[in-house]
Amino acid sequence: MKKPEKMNEFFNTRASGYDNHMRTNVDAFDKLYTKIVDPIPFSEEVKKVLVLGCGTGLEVEAIFKKLPNALITGIDLSADMLEQLREKYPKKTDQIELIVDSYTEHDLGNARFDYCVSVMTVHHLLEDEKLALYRKILSALKPEGLYLEGDFVVSQEEAARFLEAYFRIKEENKIEDMKYYHVDIPFTVETQKRLFQEAGFVNFEIIFQEESASIFSNKKC
Repeated sequence: MKKPEKMNEFFNTRASGYDNHMRTNVDAFDKLYTKIVDPIPFSEEVKKVLVLGCGTGLEVEAIFKKLPNALITGIDLSADMLEQLREKYPKKTDQIELIVDSYTEHDLGNARFDYCVSVMTVHHLLEDEKLALYRKILSALKPEGLYLEGDFVVSQEEAARFLEAYFRIKEENKIEDMKYYHVDIPFTVETQKRLFQEAGFVNFEIIFQEESASIFSNKKC
């Protein structure tokens, strides 16, 4: 099978047309990127929001509508995608901190954030990688913190096919660590719920589901 692209190179190459691509190819695109903030009550207080795999910031507008004074920390591997985000919000530069790094490796800190949001990004991780990430997110959230994840989910049969393809790509291309390569590994709703619970989150809820798109809400306590 064709060797996959490295994650940062994949997104850097596609940064300029990324938004249009997502609008065309992601199920329930508009709802996914707006309903992700439904559980967040409107507040003019300064709330700290961590956005993982923020890319061009498709979810940022919705966050600012709910939290106009939010301080957003966005982490993404693609410098070119983050530049697109900066250009969208020239008047919010003092409220947005952007970090070029892998959120699986970056130190997220302890009890720093009121909310953590991720949309269409963590489906590139295996179960053990996701579990480790979720535990980091849990630690990074304040006691009353909330983690909101929007992504695509599949049936058990489809999940098995994606996983089989992942390992076949890894073996045929002799890639030791696939973490930084762009390969999809979506899971079922049941697997997602189990991983959230194993990580220590409580009050798992499915707040939106349409076609393959789902949004999950998880509380720290």
